[in-house]
Amino acid sequence: MSQFTFKSVTKSLAAISFAAIGASAEAQIRYQIVVPEVLGTPINQTSSHGNEINESGETLLNRITTFAIWRDNAITHIASAASDYPASLSKVKAASINSFQEVVGTKTYRISDESGSRFDTFPFYWDPSNGIADLSDLGSRSALGAGSTYLYGINNAGLSVGTTTEYTGETPAGNTAFTWSFETGRTDIPSLSSYEGLSHTVPNAVNEKGLVVGTYRNFLGSHSVYTEQAFAYTPEAGNAKLADLAPEFFSSKTHITARDVNNSSTLVGEMDQQAYIFNLDTFEGKIIPAPSNSSLRSTKAHAINENNIVAGTASLANGASPIVWSEELGTVDLLPHFSSELEQLLPNGLAIHDTRITPKSINGKGQISATLDTNSSFNREVILEPTLDFQWTSMTQTSRGNVKGILYTHQKSQSAELIPAQSLGYQIAFECSQDMTNWNDIDHEGSAINHLETEQKIELFVPFSDCLFVRPKLVQSQN
Repeated sequence: MSQFTFKSVTKSLAAISFAAIGASAEAQIRYQIVVPEVLGTPINQTSSHGNEINESGETLLNRITTFAIWRDNAITHIASAASDYPASLSKVKAASINSFQEVVGTKTYRISDESGSRFDTFPFYWDPSNGIADLSDLGSRSALGAGSTYLYGINNAGLSVGTTTEYTGETPAGNTAFTWSFETGRTDIPSLSSYEGLSHTVPNAVNEKGLVVGTYRNFLGSHSVYTEQAFAYTPEAGNAKLADLAPEFFSSKTHITARDVNNSSTLVGEMDQQAYIFNLDTFEGKIIPAPSNSSLRSTKAHAINENNIVAGTASLANGASPIVWSEELGTVDLLPHFSSELEQLLPNGLAIHDTRITPKSINGKGQISATLDTNSSFNREVILEPTLDFQWTSMTQTSRGNVKGILYTHQKSQSAELIPAQSLGYQIAFECSQDMTNWNDIDHEGSAINHLETEQKIELFVPFSDCLFVRPKLVQSQN
């Protein structure tokens, strides 16, 4: 057995304290697609890193030389990436935000002088209190000052992961992966494969214990001939090939990636066009299949949250459909949830099957940040938002004893396309209002408020003296 071990960390979903009349776990969730905007403009610039969503539902949006933090359909912060660096700022790419609103990303400057023009890309750090800090000395550069250094992710301890391109003269020559924080500085991650001294390693994620997972090129006698292999790294255990740690699970697989890891040391990725989930403490894993009864083919796992809910894609003939998976839920295709919204969003000439919606992160609320890409110039950064699928079947004025009020009735129905609320850690609760402006939780059994729930329906009798209007809402289940 390998000596490469990790301490398991269990992090529960942040529960909302709620004692609600009629709380029900039998509600169903439908995902909707939301297009965030910065200064009234949707984001047409998409990238493989960025638009990450944290546990508070805050996501990053990049717009040329500025970036913004977006939450609940509003911009909470907007920042310029400009600084006194002696060159012309070309673009900014904020990549990752943690729960403390600490942001890391990269800035690209165009340098023009008598030697010609070239680009210098280097990382930055930002937080609301201190603003932006250039990390221009973090990586390598060519003799003339061209650079390509990136930070991809930051955990709640302030530890980031990234890469820097090495140069031979002005020619890029492989890269070096590293971790970085203000406290520890830069620590290089040892490469597991190289050819003629060159390696290529990309760290994709870091959890709260400093476990880093990613993918590297396993060279086969040439720079251009290689397979992809996944790695796991900690400062204590060093770097290790995933297939060496668990040969029983990963044996005979040619291409293996590791894209994300949670605080329980559970990671996700793909091996030979099949998504997988694997735990480095128990050394147990599963293949994540394509949704049943569909034409979807190969699967990819892009992100995992602390409840082991996985967000990924299943490929179509011309595009990719977003999926979610859990042990309880199985694999669910999300595209049918918002296909009508997506049709209205696309410009003329583009159809749903021409789109590729790729999740990039999923938080404990089940919110998913993603990119919407097409073969045209139309692209968007989007949020896939879980919403309650619930309608009152009838609202009838009636009396219970001498008390007049309204009987609200909801007839339950189960749709195979939708997701049971409890599978994402939610339940349904209710709130009431006299004026449809001020809403209060129905959080106790009043003397005249009655609630009935059966396998077929939910009924709420609410006296006029208590409130006139009742609406359902999703709340996170207590753990």
